[in-house]
Amino acid sequence: MEKISVNAEFLFKLSSKKEWINRVPDILPEKTTKAEEWIWIDKNGNSMIIGEDFQAAQDMDSYPVKVYRKIRTAEAFKNINQCTH
Repeated sequence: MEKISVNAEFLFKLSSKKEWINRVPDILPEKTTKAEEWIWIDKNGNSMIIGEDFQAAQDMDSYPVKVYRKIRTAEAFKNINQCTH
C-alpha cells in the first residue's frame, strides 16, 4: 500500500456514526462548482464513501471522521498567482 498526501481544506469533523446520521447533509457546505470534491477520512487514514464505511468505522472505533474539500491544481495555481501579484 502506498501512502499519499493531498492538499485539502478542512471542513468539519464527525465524532460518531450517530452524529453522521443526525448532522449530514445539513452541515455540508454548498459546492462552489460541479468539480468540487470532498474526502471523508477516518482516524486511521481510510476514506469513507458509503454508509457501510460509516458503520465499519464505528465497529473499528476509527472515529472521528474528518471531512475535507480537495484543492484542485487550477485553484492552487490561481492562489499562487494572487499572492505574487
